[in-house]
Amino acid sequence: MAMMMLSIFTVISTLIVLQTARAAEGAPRVCNAAVKHLHLAVGQNPSREMTISFASTWTDIDSGNDVEKPVGGVFVGLSPDDLKFIPQQEFPFRYHVLMEHKTKPNTTYWSPFQHHITINDLSPNTMYYYVAVVGKSGEEIESMAGVKRKYSKTRQEEKDSLFGREWKRGVNGTVRRNLTPSPYNGTAMPCFDNRNVRSFKTAPEQHIDEVTFAIVGDLGQFQHSIQTLKHMTSNRDTIDAVILVGDISYANGHHENWDTFFDFLDDSLIFHQIPLQVATGNHDIEKQENGSDIFQAYEARFRMPRVKPARLEAFDVPGKLNLDAPPYPLPYNWGNAFYSFTYGPALHVILSAYSSMEPGSEQYHWLEEKLDDVDRQTTPWLLVSLHTPLYSSFAAHKHDPQIFAGREHLEPLFVKYQVNIVFTGHIHAYQRTANVAMGRVDTKGPIHITVGAGGRQCDAPFKSLEVEDWLLARDASFYGYGLLSVLNRTHAEWSWVPLSASDKHDYNYVKDDKDTKLPPLRKDYALISNQFFIP
Repeated sequence: MAMMMLSIFTVISTLIVLQTARAAEGAPRVCNAAVKHLHLAVGQNPSREMTISFASTWTDIDSGNDVEKPVGGVFVGLSPDDLKFIPQQEFPFRYHVLMEHKTKPNTTYWSPFQHHITINDLSPNTMYYYVAVVGKSGEEIESMAGVKRKYSKTRQEEKDSLFGREWKRGVNGTVRRNLTPSPYNGTAMPCFDNRNVRSFKTAPEQHIDEVTFAIVGDLGQFQHSIQTLKHMTSNRDTIDAVILVGDISYANGHHENWDTFFDFLDDSLIFHQIPLQVATGNHDIEKQENGSDIFQAYEARFRMPRVKPARLEAFDVPGKLNLDAPPYPLPYNWGNAFYSFTYGPALHVILSAYSSMEPGSEQYHWLEEKLDDVDRQTTPWLLVSLHTPLYSSFAAHKHDPQIFAGREHLEPLFVKYQVNIVFTGHIHAYQRTANVAMGRVDTKGPIHITVGAGGRQCDAPFKSLEVEDWLLARDASFYGYGLLSVLNRTHAEWSWVPLSASDKHDYNYVKDDKDTKLPPLRKDYALISNQFFIP
């Protein structure tokens, strides 16, 4: 492996000049930059590995066509003034899809090239500095070693980022509040300076340190999504990783909207520093009417700590899928579908609600082996994330087959192995249950927490005015996200962080009874006991 020293101090313009081109609202931002859409994810061993993912649109200068496959790499080290070169481990790739457009039918979309580079042999609980780069060859990238750079955490970059800016205001000066706005319009924002050095911190060793995870669902790229990311960004020094429990970009098959979503993430800067771990949701399936590919963007643009490469079979069903009520199961296994990682004292298990959950299926067999293999003395907390809730006090999605499959096949495993918390989204609302098993309050069962109010249309009526026996908190009047702080082997703190009222109302209501206005839940906190250690 070639190792090159990199001197860091000042910014010079020997790399690519960054420009921002204005475009129609909702169009991907055009940056004359080699690296964009930067985000992190933990590796198989988060205290020793980090995956740096990014995109590039590499142009053959001679032909002017986007045809030349670039070479990627990362400079990384313990000091922003002393970085060493890590080359790519695999060739970058891009995908294309024939999309349906009302004004431009049968348009072929080509994604940017996707790069995923895993950094190994890191030290636990340690800050590292890095720069992602691309070029025409490994030699060209290594020649960048002499380029001087600056550490990115500067006041100006913070000021220019999403964290330091306000959402666009309308002609009357009020904030736009649309339930289904156009995709994020970041064309007025500057491209982030990919020459700057960024940083991340590795996970601590198992069971030794307090860790905090932000949990959010159904994020999208809307006004309230911006508020969610801005709040996370302002608290990023206290967040170790973010778990996004599905329905990520709401591109819904229009793949340019994946590009605007990652423009949106670039503008917040948070995922340049903190790992983003994702679960798949129904709006991430994205089958085209004229094709049979599913989960194409979700699998291409993220690299989770996969057990095996994805096995995605063609879904040869004519026409479009109803993404609000997709069939079950879909032919998707491994890859980003289901995986796990241990972060400090907690094992996170990420499941796919759209892959088969039946006994004998690959997901079920893997899950059972994974849960059976956990040593709760060294990894005392078991946390599961998937998109669809097993318990819901809301009227929406109550007939989804994924929910019934989860209750029938997954819940017995959760109870048997004393999973602590099950995090879900799908319902655009917030909910927390007591410890529950098979429909009954049971101290040995997991807590179920729904956090689907990250940014997309918070408006979910209750099934009934009567509260279920297992329910402790519910609300569909505020957008927000949750924070879980694992304090030690026996206790954790949970906080719901409500940020802004729903576009339609600042109260709750029951389905078919909007005249009954129920008060909003403005905060929710719980000190959670690890039931595994309760006699």
